[in-house]
Amino acid sequence: MSIPSVSIGSILSGGFRVSDAPILSTLALPPDLVADDVFGFRDQLGARIAAVVRPKGRKREGDELALPDGVEPLSTVPPHIGLPWKRFDGAVTELQGFRQSRASAQADEVHTAGDESEQDTANAHCDDRWRAFEAWNKGAAGLAEDGEAPAPSEARWLYGQMFPAPDGLRFITRRPRVQWSAMGQRMTVLYEDRAQAVIAGFGGKRHWEQLAESHGRFGKAFGFTGVVPDGIGGPTDGRPQWIAARDALRTLLQKIETYADPEIAGSQALVAFLLRPYVEMADDLARSRRPVRAKKPDPAVPPTGAPGTG
Repeated sequence: MSIPSVSIGSILSGGFRVSDAPILSTLALPPDLVADDVFGFRDQLGARIAAVVRPKGRKREGDELALPDGVEPLSTVPPHIGLPWKRFDGAVTELQGFRQSRASAQADEVHTAGDESEQDTANAHCDDRWRAFEAWNKGAAGLAEDGEAPAPSEARWLYGQMFPAPDGLRFITRRPRVQWSAMGQRMTVLYEDRAQAVIAGFGGKRHWEQLAESHGRFGKAFGFTGVVPDGIGGPTDGRPQWIAARDALRTLLQKIETYADPEIAGSQALVAFLLRPYVEMADDLARSRRPVRAKKPDPAVPPTGAPGTG
């Protein structure tokens, strides 16, 4: 039985060590393989290995998996298969433990954080302050020129600095880093004397003070003016464990496949039996990648609205 997606690689050169053994082929795992697939395959393969290994003297239990024709019970797993199986099982167990610990920590964080995080609250509060400031500035800019100081034209100048067309207030809908940059540019203008004169002259002091306070809260919440502590204790990157599990899986599959030999009685049937879960998994993943074509309408059924359909 041959595993699909095998390509010939280059032969390593140099002084020979065990780790320098020639690599003549590389198994390409399905590109959309995920950890949950590997967990399920480990359990399926483990069940098949347990069904094959029957120490002498142990009677077959009624609920044991029946072996197909050609597959004979073994007293032990051949080392060629058993050793990579143990390494694969260990790597998967480590990956599974890491994911479970991370999921538990994330769940605890959500539970203790409440319905809204400080970032959510700070972002919403800041957006509201900008909306209020825009409404105040727009009102002052809408006044007619009446010879009083400050002139409404100054309010229009400030409005153009804060909310230029065509974007206007859209900057508060951007991603936090983009919004922070846009707000910083505007806050620089607001701290200048000309803008402060407009704010004081048109009664915008309270709007300005609340906006400045909210801006500071936003910067602190998102780590722009201070360090935001990590919410989850311990590492959150499981890529090393995932890579180790994939490498162990690739090696295990190749070892199982190469165990099949016409001169080893029952080896070919055993390999087919052990690799069946992987082949089924690969086929399932391949089917999920195929685009689903829309079915053509039945020519015997006229479309709605056609003559004679009412």
